[in-house]
Amino acid sequence: SIPVSDGLEQLGADGLYREILRDETVLRLKELGKISDGEGFLERTFLSPASFRATDVIISWMKDAGLTTWVDQMGNIHGRFEPSNSTDKALLIGSHMDTVIDAGMYDGALGIICAISALKVLRVTGKLQRLTRPVEVIAFSDEEGVRFQTTFLGSAAVAGILPESILQVSDKSGTTVQEALRLNSFEASAAALGQVKYSPESVGSYVEVHLEQGPVLEALRYPLGVVKGIAGQTRLKV
Repeated sequence: SIPVSDGLEQLGADGLYREILRDETVLRLKELGKISDGEGFLERTFLSPASFRATDVIISWMKDAGLTTWVDQMGNIHGRFEPSNSTDKALLIGSHMDTVIDAGMYDGALGIICAISALKVLRVTGKLQRLTRPVEVIAFSDEEGVRFQTTFLGSAAVAGILPESILQVSDKSGTTVQEALRLNSFEASAAALGQVKYSPESVGSYVEVHLEQGPVLEALRYPLGVVKGIAGQTRLKV
């Protein structure tokens, strides 16, 4: 972590907090990008050994930002700030911690680390305690679907749309989702999946920072874009 004990008069003197929002964020992206099950390339799939090493690192960063942390029954990592006596709906921020095989280090990780960095700035400047709305960072355990060929296990569980039948889907070795969860001390039952679900009434909005996986912003020399539409996939086996 970038030291902040030298005084806030030096930290973010220009109002941009580059020490955290740029320098430390880049260091953390590189650190997470080295946590891999592959040798010489980045591969971190659902419930793999590397995913648990990454979990420990992400939890430490969340705690550094002043967040209360836990891991749910689908392996999603949560870091939350809860204002006293707040009844407001939560702002959720996050992305996925799993990767494809031979992945880039920004895919997913950027959204997790940017969110943590933003909240850390609020903590070190004394503004986190002034928030009136709960804010929660979520590192979703599975988006890519590499291991079980079933995408969005993590976020679908949070949304409450993951069917119980998913527990019986197998990977190439014949291990089911249920067995993989139980091997790693998760309950892996329909009731446990129900515990992961967030009620829509408790969530006000969700924001995700993601790198553009295309040429448009780069060609226009724009540093940032706001997504208005997204591609959807339907896969059929005939």
